[in-house]
Amino acid sequence: MRQLDLVVIVVYLIGIAWIGLRKAGRQKSAKDYFVGEGHMPWWTVSFSVVATETSVLTVISVPGGAYSGQAFGNVELALGYVVGRVVVATVLIPLYKRGGFVSAYQYLGDRFGLKLQGLASVTFVFTRLLAEGVRLFASAIPIKLLLDEFGVHASYRVIIVVITLITVVYTYLGGIKAVIWTDAIQMILYLGGAVLAVAVLSAHVGGDGYARALDAGRFTLFDTDFNLAHILTSPFA
Repeated sequence: MRQLDLVVIVVYLIGIAWIGLRKAGRQKSAKDYFVGEGHMPWWTVSFSVVATETSVLTVISVPGGAYSGQAFGNVELALGYVVGRVVVATVLIPLYKRGGFVSAYQYLGDRFGLKLQGLASVTFVFTRLLAEGVRLFASAIPIKLLLDEFGVHASYRVIIVVITLITVVYTYLGGIKAVIWTDAIQMILYLGGAVLAVAVLSAHVGGDGYARALDAGRFTLFDTDFNLAHILTSPFA
């Protein structure tokens, strides 16, 4: 890896933190801090939602899964997300707006009582802690490999602590606006990088490479294997 690659990564990390911190102290009220007064651009919110659910595990595992035989199975999963979002946008969001709710848990408390609200909240926080722990560790792996290339031997623990501190600081100080804008920017870079990767790889493999991938079933969109064992073990069945 060249030094320019490291410079790009460092500038990116500093830039994301700076953008998040720029939103610090600009909140006019608690509502502005938590929901941005409801005036965030729709495209930034959309990008933020997708970026939030797209972690380093997606970036690392999906290409590997596609290469090893899962093909475009993740697209099948994403199509389900689209259907789910349509339902949320047409059914739940208007419900929240009418009731003035900030979160689903607030609605649960209003509709079913504080006990269910508390149970749902605790369950979400607990499962998120488990999931984000895995994602943080997965994020630390490529960073450690990059640092090792330049002779900087930081432990996984140190890398995880630094990533966590940077994220917590700009999130805590900047509120939801900082989260949405940094997510949106990362999503733009993510999509741009994907398009660039496709262009570069296409130039390398050429039409023959695509033909061989097609023959090998690497462009299969839908999993049509209805064997019970496969359904129970495949993430995309």
